[in-house]
Amino acid sequence: MINQYGFIVKAENYDGNTDSTTLNTTGFSTQVIGVSSNDEAIVVARKMIEQGIQVIELCGGFGLESAQYISRSLNTDVPIGYVTFHDNEQLKLDKMLSK
Repeated sequence: MINQYGFIVKAENYDGNTDSTTLNTTGFSTQVIGVSSNDEAIVVARKMIEQGIQVIELCGGFGLESAQYISRSLNTDVPIGYVTFHDNEQLKLDKMLSK
């Protein structure tokens, strides 16, 4: 049973040492940490794994290539996923980002 979940958010000015929060409820904990690079995400994910996080999800800002790079670099049994958008929603996002 999963009861410790990690989510890593990527944005230009996040600092993995200071930009974080934890959400706790009976039987479940979510740790959210902001980073500004793939390499920082690797460091943060390693710490999460050492602390017992059972599943890590990366925000969509990483993209497939970064998510694969991070996963390969960690070489862990902890599953690492990333957020994606269905085709129509990706078009909306692309339009918003091009402004």
